[in-house]
Amino acid sequence: MKHLIQFSLMLIAYVFVFSSPLLAQNPDRTKTIPIANDSAYNKIIQVLQDGGYFIVQLDRTSGFIQTSTYLENKNLLSNKEGEKLIFNFLISPLQAKRSKIVLNIFSIERRKGGSFDAPNYYDEDKGIVRDNKAYQQIWDKILPLFQ
Repeated sequence: MKHLIQFSLMLIAYVFVFSSPLLAQNPDRTKTIPIANDSAYNKIIQVLQDGGYFIVQLDRTSGFIQTSTYLENKNLLSNKEGEKLIFNFLISPLQAKRSKIVLNIFSIERRKGGSFDAPNYYDEDKGIVRDNKAYQQIWDKILPLFQ
């Protein structure tokens, strides 16, 4: 019985220690707004265009918006040339003229290899961005439109 209690406590501690960093890194990607989805769709497109984002793909019927932007790396001592961020928005209708916005951000880093005389460039897919700061920057631009 004593071993069972010790094992249970160790298992609980293990789950707590290894799951809490994962939960802390999962950004808040979903927001609910008090506006109908069609109006929200138009406003999001407008703010992205005004902000200099490249509109890659639109699908009004599904509420999908895909945009991208390129961030140049100005650090001279890095082999990272820049980073392409791809933003996927999915706007879904809810009851009482409300909408749900789901945002996913993907990162592709442009890197430089080879020698100074003969460089070669390649793209490294970094997957979904887990940094809350990147998501919060976009939410700070979009959410004031709906208040």
